[in-house]
Amino acid sequence: MIPFAAGRALVAIRRVPVPLALLLACALFLGSAWSLVTAPFHAFDEPQHFSYALHFGQTGEQPSVLGGTSRFDPAQEHVSDVLGFGRLQQNPAVRPAWRAADERAFERYEAALPPGSQGAGSGPNPLAKNPPLFYAVEGAVSRITPGGLFDDLWAMRAVNVLFLLAAVTFAWLLAAEIFTRTLPRVVVAGIVALHPLLGQISGIVNCDTLLAAEYLALTWLGVRAYQRGITTAVLVALGAAAAACLLTHGRGIAAVPAFVLILAVLVFHHRPASRRPLLALLAGVATLAVAFVAYRIYTAANGGGALYAGEASFAPRGANPREFLSFVWQFYLPRLQSMSPRIGPDYGFRQVWVGTFFGSFSSYEVNLAKPVLDLVQVALAGGAAALLAVLVRRWEQARSHWGVIVLVAGPALCMLTLLHLASYRALLGAPGDPLITGRYLMPLLGAIGVGAAVLVESLPRRVGPVLAGALLCGLALMSLSGIALTLARSYV
Repeated sequence: MIPFAAGRALVAIRRVPVPLALLLACALFLGSAWSLVTAPFHAFDEPQHFSYALHFGQTGEQPSVLGGTSRFDPAQEHVSDVLGFGRLQQNPAVRPAWRAADERAFERYEAALPPGSQGAGSGPNPLAKNPPLFYAVEGAVSRITPGGLFDDLWAMRAVNVLFLLAAVTFAWLLAAEIFTRTLPRVVVAGIVALHPLLGQISGIVNCDTLLAAEYLALTWLGVRAYQRGITTAVLVALGAAAAACLLTHGRGIAAVPAFVLILAVLVFHHRPASRRPLLALLAGVATLAVAFVAYRIYTAANGGGALYAGEASFAPRGANPREFLSFVWQFYLPRLQSMSPRIGPDYGFRQVWVGTFFGSFSSYEVNLAKPVLDLVQVALAGGAAALLAVLVRRWEQARSHWGVIVLVAGPALCMLTLLHLASYRALLGAPGDPLITGRYLMPLLGAIGVGAAVLVESLPRRVGPVLAGALLCGLALMSLSGIALTLARSYV
């Protein structure tokens, strides 16, 4: 039996296209490099994510948002306070105290801790509002690692790199449903594999990588069902992908309207009249519904309260639809004379789509140079304008592929709308906190990649590969630059 299973695995590996294998190797290298150069607990809420996962893995319970007895367990508190890792945040002059003597002293301290102290961080933890899927996976890793706190940390980071490989694979599968040539497939998957911020997030303990992979899977399965027909297996997988998004983070709520949109397109396109496709549609809906009910029961059993600590509510006091539309317009474009000034600080496209989406790492302390970000901004704006021009010029061709366009752009727009609604709601309550930041855009990478691939396909055969090469090489250089800058920030 074992030789047979090994043989099947070898055949599956041999079927992996060479370009995809190379991209997976690049993603593995970059994710692993990020995990090594990023100082422990020094990027994008990693201390809270790690503490949640460790507590869940050791106790099977969520920590408390406001209550609890300690924010971290004793070993993590020691690393944060005594060894100085907590002082790294927003303090560029500080380096971790991690000499050989410090390491030996910490090992003695950890060995002397009483049984049951591991994972004792019961709260307060602001991330305890997150659903438990990511933390259950990472917490399970902490149960099987042989060592102490740092072994748990490196093991959890390694699992997050695997989520990056899953995201690259789903991006390739999505592109394979849309494009027949290899080059656009490489562009779509390459943007995911080489994206600098996704690389760092995959190298730390953070649930954004898993959410990005799940959202890519949701988009791919929707396009697959559109192209190949409605089957029970694909629709159940589609419902499971939406459910996984819902159970990973509050931003996964966007998967629900995306799921409904996908089903509407599938019904309109295939017009199922027989019993089998209708049952398949019901199976997909049931999968998502069961997951939601299970999460609601789980929430009630763990103290009740609103889902996602009330963050699923988007009807704040003082909300105005016209003001919201003006708010979104001014995020991307200059204010029109008929519009009131945008609420909140001067914070928009440049800060989110350019600065924090491409060039800011390690809790926004490590940043790429301004000329690089200027070039990124020009590329994004120029690419969006060029893509719009291509769609207008090839309108008849675009109309013939309307379903694929809606299935790729629709989920991305659902997520983007959710982010702007959340930002608007936050600014109504606290005018100084726009909430939205670049890493929240990771689920949009599939749609961004498809848009870039359409541009590459629209160019002459000799020009398209040059643009694709420039794009992917640029992302790779930004990733390597970010890794080098983070290494210098953390240890030099």
